[in-house]
Amino acid sequence: MTHQHDLIVYYQLLRQHGLNDSHSGNGSVREQDNYCITKTGACADTIKTDELVHCAINSPPTNGASLDALIHQTIYQTDNKYNAILHAHNPYTIALSLSCSVFQPVDFEGKLYFGDLRIIECDEKNYHDVMPKTISECLQTQPVAIVKSHGVYAAAENLNLAYKWLCSLEQSAKIKWLSERR
Repeated sequence: MTHQHDLIVYYQLLRQHGLNDSHSGNGSVREQDNYCITKTGACADTIKTDELVHCAINSPPTNGASLDALIHQTIYQTDNKYNAILHAHNPYTIALSLSCSVFQPVDFEGKLYFGDLRIIECDEKNYHDVMPKTISECLQTQPVAIVKSHGVYAAAENLNLAYKWLCSLEQSAKIKWLSERR
């Protein structure tokens, strides 16, 4: 399987497991000095590899690339260890982000994998000017970047690990949500 095929698979898994709706989130994989990213408005239910957009890491994103392409590009430029980025709209994580500035897992795995996670304020008015650097800097100190009211970015050595971080975080958030409502 190619990295592009894997990207399609993991992007669809995010949808199938309720971490994105049909047209939300995005993903990318590094290809040496380039990266391949989902297109703007990609439908996870029907996306094909020929709908992925190829961008250079050190040039402006290609037309049609995800609206978050600059975030992916900045992360790749900042740290060479990252070869994959997935962005999802984890419902329980987003819900918890609305009422705190730090996510503190209560479950064993959440504590083991993440510890306390800082939640980034979403600068909606200056999103494309501010958020790429803010998210990239956050990922230098924690495995995921939680953006208040928006979602989660996971950058990792490969798609499988980025997917694991998103799923593990959402499971931890769900456990915390349920434990607070008993």
